[in-house]
Amino acid sequence: MKNTGSTAGKTGGNNTVRGILYALLAPSLWGVMALPIRTLGEYGIKGQDLSFFRCLIAGGGLFLYHLALRHKDVLKLDLRGLLLCVFYGCSSYGLAFVSYAIAIARIPVAVAMVLMFLGPVWVSLMNRIVFKEHLTKQNAVSIVICLAGAVMASKVLEVQGQRLDPIGIICAILNGFGASVQLIIPRYFEKEYKKDSFLIYGYLGVALIMAFFTQFGTVAHAAAVNPGRVLSSLFFLAGICTLLANLLFVKAGSYIDSTLVSILAALEVVVGSLVGFLVYKEELTLAQSVGCIVIVIGVLLPNLTVLFKRRLAARHAAVK
Repeated sequence: MKNTGSTAGKTGGNNTVRGILYALLAPSLWGVMALPIRTLGEYGIKGQDLSFFRCLIAGGGLFLYHLALRHKDVLKLDLRGLLLCVFYGCSSYGLAFVSYAIAIARIPVAVAMVLMFLGPVWVSLMNRIVFKEHLTKQNAVSIVICLAGAVMASKVLEVQGQRLDPIGIICAILNGFGASVQLIIPRYFEKEYKKDSFLIYGYLGVALIMAFFTQFGTVAHAAAVNPGRVLSSLFFLAGICTLLANLLFVKAGSYIDSTLVSILAALEVVVGSLVGFLVYKEELTLAQSVGCIVIVIGVLLPNLTVLFKRRLAARHAAVK
């Protein structure tokens, strides 16, 4: 079993800042995903239909981009690499999209959100098993803080008297696991295959499978009723909130520790709460506000530590 070592240790100060920036932008884009999803929902377009178009448009767009630039090393894969990319797509995007839809249909959204944000725990566990890396104290503390903030921001403590369906709980946990796979598999095979290859053929592989469950008639009818609004929402969801967000999320793992990347994903709760409050006039209680602040503190803790160590090392080097 190969060991690529800690990604964060291979990068300099500028790359660290870039990795943190990428990892911050990704959950911010996920957080505004409710905008196009709710718009498309008004036309009867369901979650499984959106999953197909998200994967098809994202994968197809990225394929055409690399084709135009003649990046043969990204587009040309052997059979093993192609099968691996399809497995990657199904075990990450496919698993995350499907389990999300099932979870929120069977258990309270508040409970589902907290269970989904166990991603950093899964990443830390897989880093330990696959790459023999230890969880740092800063990251461990940050994970606990972010989970505490997620509990407050999602109002999970207010969920009373509701039956917690076992299948819903399992699917919510699987959603977080699927998100963590997005970081682990490309990193493990980074010396053999490009990360963009995983994204392209992972998306297209899932799209091929999801095509059997998609109600194309419903989408076509919606596009005929209001083509501008429906098509723009689809492309915003697939191109910005899916392709760009996941591309940034995966590439962030090239510059900073994958556990740190997964911790930063907790910002999706903060952005999502703000979108609900500002756009849809949803209630934002004091507890939720405090929870969002707690998440921000948990996210900043390891990042400020990393940047501080980088600057300290640079000063020592300058003195020498």
